[in-house]
Amino acid sequence: MNINKFTKQEDFLEFIKNEHVIQEHIQFETDICSQHVNDNDFLLKGYCKVCDTQTNFLVDRLFGAQITEHGWTPNWRERLSCQQCQLNNRQRAILHVIKEAVKNNFPDNPMIYAMEQITPLFSSLSKHYKQVIGSEYLGENIESGSVVKNIRHENVEQLSFSDQSIDIIVSNDVLEHVNLPGKAITEMYRVLQPNGEVFMTVPFHANENKTVRRASINNGSIQHLLSPVYHGNPLSEEGSLVFNDFGWDLLEQMKAVGFKEVFLCNYWSDLYGYLGEIQYYFWACKR
Repeated sequence: MNINKFTKQEDFLEFIKNEHVIQEHIQFETDICSQHVNDNDFLLKGYCKVCDTQTNFLVDRLFGAQITEHGWTPNWRERLSCQQCQLNNRQRAILHVIKEAVKNNFPDNPMIYAMEQITPLFSSLSKHYKQVIGSEYLGENIESGSVVKNIRHENVEQLSFSDQSIDIIVSNDVLEHVNLPGKAITEMYRVLQPNGEVFMTVPFHANENKTVRRASINNGSIQHLLSPVYHGNPLSEEGSLVFNDFGWDLLEQMKAVGFKEVFLCNYWSDLYGYLGEIQYYFWACKR
């Protein structure tokens, strides 16, 4: 899998504008879609790096497939679910790069904290590694570190972990639901060991330099600054409110708290089922 790393918006936009490989990827995906115009779902053969075996990836119209004049385009980021582990594109990609990081940088049983617990991704982490802690957000009146019905609660703005106690932090589409993401980033830096690493995904607006605030909490009440947007939440039928639409200043926020290396990492692989025009994750290291 080829990974391209970026620290600046202009470099990233220049890359996707001029890189002929990007156009080849788009054409590859368009050709796939043209073969399934009348299908509600289909399977693509590939290799799952989580399962370490050949598999079929399910592609369907869930999670906002786009209807086009030529048919439909799936939400590649949220689909391409491995038929064995059930993990989608972005989840498998994060586990793939974590697997490589553990092999290269943390061979001695790393302590991993995942900002999720009742998910297939957390289950997969727990199967592969001995020291894995997961959590969910259960409510504002619960103390971080508490366990309620076998689910650990953590407010990521105020983690319960000791300083320098975690080797790897995994955060998948969590930070956009946090009122004060700067506090969460500060907490991640605090609890990481020196040379600890963060692997993070958020819905990211690559054309925007500044993060847009959609909502805030003032005196315990939610104030909507833009029309409310909710994402799926396994603990709530209503879903989780989006507080921020992140732009490139997210990288600067991470550097400001002390992270010496912060990258937006762009990836793509037809073999591993990592399709989509611009797929990415964020990586940061505490030196």
